[in-house]
Amino acid sequence: MATIATCYGVGAATTTLLQARQMLKSGRSRDVSARFFSAYVTGYAVWLLYGLSIGSLPIILADGIGLMCGAVTLGITLALRGSLLRPWTWNSCSD
Repeated sequence: MATIATCYGVGAATTTLLQARQMLKSGRSRDVSARFFSAYVTGYAVWLLYGLSIGSLPIILADGIGLMCGAVTLGITLALRGSLLRPWTWNSCSD
């Protein structure tokens, strides 16, 4: 069961990369909620810490990949809204 759960978790975690690909293709992120992806990444980080604390490899793998994919997608979302080095530009969602 752990193998099935891990495979499903990894597959589900990578789905955010589909959104990242779409944003890169269109060159904009206005239809994507940066707050949602922030919460998404935070959730994966919490679960990864939990997996590390109990030493559960399936949880560590699925949530480590989820954290990485979510962070990439969040980074693309914010980069398309402005400079990653200038957070005050992130609120702009211009075409």
